[in-house]
Amino acid sequence: MKKYKKIRVFFIICGVLAAGAVLFVLYMPHRNIQHETPVIVSTSELVEAYQKDEASANSKFLDKAIQVTGTINEVETNSDGQTVVSLSGPTPLSGVRCTLKKKQAVETGKTLTLKGRCTGYLSDVVIVDCLIIE
Repeated sequence: MKKYKKIRVFFIICGVLAAGAVLFVLYMPHRNIQHETPVIVSTSELVEAYQKDEASANSKFLDKAIQVTGTINEVETNSDGQTVVSLSGPTPLSGVRCTLKKKQAVETGKTLTLKGRCTGYLSDVVIVDCLIIE
């Protein structure tokens, strides 16, 4: 009988620890990019760094706060209703795609400075949680 009681207590403790870990992850505070010191770079420099050596560029930019300045090439809305701004890169087939944190009106052809978190490179460099820097 004591053996079953020890096993039951063991599983109860494991369950409580697992529930605590899940709650911690779910309610963990999110990063606030606004208060982080960014790596300042132009769209051309950022795209060229990724095209030259993606692994090296990832070590410099991936999951870090980035402040990027470029010309707006395209503005669209993604499936979550967020505004996505495409900044022109060094070639017509490359650029930086920035998903804005708050819905804001922006116009194509204007130069814009954005601050956000770099999530890597697909055909464009992707930056999320962007804020417009005036």
